[in-house]
Amino acid sequence: MGNKNKKIYIAILFVALIIITVFVVYSNKANNLYCLSDTDSSNQIILTSCSTEDLGVVVSRVRTAVVYITGKNKLKTDTNYPIIFAPASLTGDKMGSGIIIDTDGYILTNYHVINGLEDIRVKIFSDNDKFYECEIIATRPDSDLAVIKINTGYKLPEAVIGNSNMQEVADEVLAVGCPFNLEQSVTHGIISDLKRNVTIEGRKYIDLIQTDAVINSGNSGGALINMEGEVIGINVAIYAPTRVYCGVGFAIPINQAKLLITKIKYMKGES
Repeated sequence: MGNKNKKIYIAILFVALIIITVFVVYSNKANNLYCLSDTDSSNQIILTSCSTEDLGVVVSRVRTAVVYITGKNKLKTDTNYPIIFAPASLTGDKMGSGIIIDTDGYILTNYHVINGLEDIRVKIFSDNDKFYECEIIATRPDSDLAVIKINTGYKLPEAVIGNSNMQEVADEVLAVGCPFNLEQSVTHGIISDLKRNVTIEGRKYIDLIQTDAVINSGNSGGALINMEGEVIGINVAIYAPTRVYCGVGFAIPINQAKLLITKIKYMKGES
């Protein structure tokens, strides 16, 4: 091979190497997140593989375990109150959400979702236009929690219960519920605070999770989940001077409901 051919060959290899390098760099940018390395003494921003999951995968772990609850409303709602329960409806009926906590049809929800209702019915994710009559199993008005039960004749998907004490401000969360009769709707946001104390219609709530994930009428009793698909809160109320979402929502930490969940399991004979 002559010197001229060798130079051409080397030039081609050099160009090919540059193209491959550029391709690898941009591929990494597309598939990874920029994070600050804990071991980088120069505090430079470097490419690394941050652990995150596709939101669709996260949602799939809980969405089928969220149900729609409805019934005839016998109570009047104070439309002038700035903080309202998320199931407040502009129709004559009440609506809310619930979380399946046991495959035999036990559902965790807010007490105010079922309080004052008659003809309470539940619709699950997989049954089109079919509503199930429910039985009230336990109520905790002081903590605004309740457990109801439906009988479908088959096992239901059970939500994974997380640990709300492990969450931090600015953690990403998803709210899953049934606002305005739109069943199993999903919204995305972050945790704004973990220790909010609010008083709603005379009831004081302690250490609520505040989030900017969209919560509206019908979301009460639905799930607030983390990026592992675990339920870390029960959506309960919104600050709503206009009665619709304005950026401030609240959820009861799931740890406040664990004693009730444990009692239900014990009642069933489970450890």
